[in-house]
Amino acid sequence: MRSISISYASLIAVFGTLNVLAIPAPSTLGTTNAASTGFTYTCQSDKSYTDGSGNTVLCQGDTVCKEGVTGAPCVWPDGYGADAGTGAAGAASNTASGSGGTGSNSEKAASSSATENSGSTANAQATGESPKTSDPSSVATSAATTATSDTLNTTASSTGGDSTSKDPQSGGTKFVGYWQNYSNLGGIKADQIKGMTHIILSFIDMTTWTTDNSTFVVSSNGNFDSGTLKSLREMVPEIKVIAGLGGWGLDQAIKTAADGGDDSINTFVANAKGVVEQWGFDGLDLDWEFPTAAEQPAFVQMVQGLKKGIQDVKKDGVLSVALGSRTSQKSPITGNSDIDAMTSETFKSLNEVVDMWNVMTYDYLNRYDTNTTHQSGGMVVEQSLKFYEGVGIDLSKVNIGFLNTAKYFTEVEAGCSTSHPLGCKLGGVNLYETNGQDNSKSGWLTYNPDLDDGLGEIPKAKAKELRPQWDNRPDDSKTAFKDDKAHAWYDEANKVFWSWTSADDNKDVCQEWKSKVGGMFVWSLNQDENGLDGGSHIQALAECVQGS
Repeated sequence: MRSISISYASLIAVFGTLNVLAIPAPSTLGTTNAASTGFTYTCQSDKSYTDGSGNTVLCQGDTVCKEGVTGAPCVWPDGYGADAGTGAAGAASNTASGSGGTGSNSEKAASSSATENSGSTANAQATGESPKTSDPSSVATSAATTATSDTLNTTASSTGGDSTSKDPQSGGTKFVGYWQNYSNLGGIKADQIKGMTHIILSFIDMTTWTTDNSTFVVSSNGNFDSGTLKSLREMVPEIKVIAGLGGWGLDQAIKTAADGGDDSINTFVANAKGVVEQWGFDGLDLDWEFPTAAEQPAFVQMVQGLKKGIQDVKKDGVLSVALGSRTSQKSPITGNSDIDAMTSETFKSLNEVVDMWNVMTYDYLNRYDTNTTHQSGGMVVEQSLKFYEGVGIDLSKVNIGFLNTAKYFTEVEAGCSTSHPLGCKLGGVNLYETNGQDNSKSGWLTYNPDLDDGLGEIPKAKAKELRPQWDNRPDDSKTAFKDDKAHAWYDEANKVFWSWTSADDNKDVCQEWKSKVGGMFVWSLNQDENGLDGGSHIQALAECVQGS
């Protein structure tokens, strides 16, 4: 879902395993083009089919198998829901087991080319410098920093101010900000988190944790400490501060625990409970990318255990779980998808346990794809939430995700033009990986240029090359896809495809879905165009959630 600064070698090892199928042009979004992928199937019944390899695949939720569909055969029945379509949003979950999902590739996987290739081990270490906080309304993250109150002129107790026996945020009123350690920049200002109900500090270092000793993964941009929580609560006394577990490339400890059986899961839960106790958190966020079908029982058991562990420490403690948005694509290597463990039984077991389902409605396009399309926006949200609604998720607990980054793909040549950027051919894995490793020919650029200097040498050089091109993009009249609530641009001069959402896109998506879901979340704080001061993308979401 998300990643932060670790060594370049480690990131290469992780991101080189990202596996997803191609997404077709927008006219067939949500299906798998049989002509281009060789996908074949035969419906066995209205709820299952046999694929080209002879595997039996079940249609999830309310989707049904339909012969003659161009692409994945599990589709929504005609007339499904108030605004139903007949696309293949209800992708099947393969009954065969395997390791690894297709990968969410961003924030919540690496949210910029920087975080995907964060530099050498030396560059990944903390600088040791004290964060600079000249503004009294900014949160400092040095242990030596004394927390100060902001312009709200309020204070909070060490337990986080007022609390109730149940999280009061519901009905589109939650606003969650992930704060990635790698985007720390030494602090945060009160205006950036105005209107936010939850902050998730990402991520806990699970390679060394114990039940009474935990810390965050080291980054080059500063670290979180106990003063961080206190300062956040002084800025917004009612805010809930949560610790993130996992993240793309950092979640191996979760998988290892789940695969190890009851004792291993219990130890993991005990360590996670220790994090809440040690730091005084209001809860935990589980970001496992992604459990397989075979790991579904362990996933359910782990989530149930985490909620109990949280509540043992804090009765009204919050548990959130990250979910992927790629519902119809499978890995060509493992045959798994991001949602194989997200069955009707999963949500039947967990809807009463989980307080927030954070659906990563972005990174729909990555370096394994062979056609350009939107990475996020209205079409992706609709596709993803129709699937989850079909398998029985409690939509009132769903938070829709938004990125503060633009995604790029270089060396795009065949059939693309500035006037027609979608549906163009991408080079796929053969172009965007070298010897099975990411080569920075595709990635993310944060809206905040101040983050570029903190990257490793390779992504820093790529950001330096691409930043001027991004800054010279055409205005909305040439890049906006209003019906899709997203933006796309093909830079003919440099042969680069870009995909992003504007502040208006964010607000439009939020307004459309606010009454149907629990709220919105953003990855990541400090990545919007004004850095510590936030920016237009965060502000648009805050205004929508607050009803202004």
